[in-house]
Amino acid sequence: MVDAPRPGAHAPYHHGNLGPTLVEAAIALLDETQDWGFSLREVARRAGVSHNAPYKHFPEKRDLLAAVAARGFEALAERMQSALKGLTDPRAGLLACGRAFVAHGVANPALYRLMFSAALTSPEAGRPLIEKIAAAKARSIFDATLADSVRSGAFPSSMANPRESAAASLAAWSLMHGLTMLAIDDFVGPPADVETLIDGLLGALLDGVASRPPALPATIWLAPRL
Repeated sequence: MVDAPRPGAHAPYHHGNLGPTLVEAAIALLDETQDWGFSLREVARRAGVSHNAPYKHFPEKRDLLAAVAARGFEALAERMQSALKGLTDPRAGLLACGRAFVAHGVANPALYRLMFSAALTSPEAGRPLIEKIAAAKARSIFDATLADSVRSGAFPSSMANPRESAAASLAAWSLMHGLTMLAIDDFVGPPADVETLIDGLLGALLDGVASRPPALPATIWLAPRL
């Protein structure tokens, strides 16, 4: 497993800090059990509060899991930002983001599954807003680096078109997500070394994008739709 910082540091509970404390308790249970089948009562017990306390911040368990997933996307964004520090070549930045993406998922398999799980999707409301906002922030880091690559001449100027750029971003995220899930599910390994595949795999995809930018049909939308 890749050595990675926790999505958040444990903060002792005090008045006004209940929400973050419950999220941290849920993350700890997720780490231990590698599953989100735990109850709100178990989370309350781990946080050291009454069994009714979670309902003050999270009316339903899905609300708490959405906050946990959002924390996962925030941690991913932090890891990608850290990977970009000191880099001036946009293409190298895209590869660094890719390595950070895979490393985050492999280091936090249960959290990563939750971040993309259908369990959070409501037929009426779609994905939870708190998660969509955090996911959008993480996605924007990669997209901004991609835009820098277009401006630098690494990709055709036509990719300044939002739909064309979005298609290229979708191709890259599809590759990174697929590779991460293959590693988590033990279809490629060892897990600690899987991120080293990014330079070759994502690099080849970027070469293809540069020579033939993909396009999105007008009927296709991309998440997160805020």
